[in-house]
Amino acid sequence: MNASTPPDAATDFELRRKAGYSVTLVVCVAMLVVAFVAAPHSCEWGLDTYAIAGVVGLAVLLTMPFALRIGGNSLLVRAGWAAVFAAAGACVWFAGLFAASFRIMCRLF
Repeated sequence: MNASTPPDAATDFELRRKAGYSVTLVVCVAMLVVAFVAAPHSCEWGLDTYAIAGVVGLAVLLTMPFALRIGGNSLLVRAGWAAVFAAAGACVWFAGLFAASFRIMCRLF
């Protein structure tokens, strides 16, 4: 294949899917980093920051398959990929909450 030949559809799909995996990995690692940075300050600002970071991360993961056109022209396939990526992000977000030892109840009275 020379430089003027466009990639075929299968190669294009694979590249988009790999880009989706890469973005998902970056977002999940970023959520874990935010979890461990914010956990020591969970009673002051950490829990709020982690919640906002999780919502932003899930929004990125939900919209990414539509932006990258993962799954071709089918909106149903893109919605399926969005659900898979968002589910993975939600699992990491929830796991980070417990792995970083966030304090949920800071003050009772």
